[in-house]
Amino acid sequence: MPTPDEIEKLQKYYEVNLDHARWSFWAALGSVIVGLVVLLFGVYMLYSKSGPEAGVTATVAGVLSEFISATFFYLYNKNLKQLNMFYEKLIKFQDTYWAMGLVNYLPENERPGMWKVIITKLMTRNEPQTEMSPELVRAYSEAMKKEL
Repeated sequence: MPTPDEIEKLQKYYEVNLDHARWSFWAALGSVIVGLVVLLFGVYMLYSKSGPEAGVTATVAGVLSEFISATFFYLYNKNLKQLNMFYEKLIKFQDTYWAMGLVNYLPENERPGMWKVIITKLMTRNEPQTEMSPELVRAYSEAMKKEL
């Protein structure tokens, strides 16, 4: 069974990844702003008295910078999805840990039944949710009555 120290380490790992996601977002946003400034400066240079070569170069640099920014945002989005998935797993892990710990506070004669309930919940936790038809509710309640 995991210890509170292990759960604390997982929480810190999540917080570090969340911090990295924030930095990734701000880096992507900064890249967008710099790219936009360079792009607008390039367009300005195209229409100003300076040579068109410099304007074309600056405009191309701005467009490339915007593509790089789009890649940053794409990676940020992927990172955020992974972070959310990890957070869901962390919550499930903590819920399981606490449920297992709380069983020890039950009277001795109730513990085996509660262990069965916890194991059943763990085994079916990742299954897709199905609607409970009246027949399914009836069958489930009959099965639970037989166990008691």
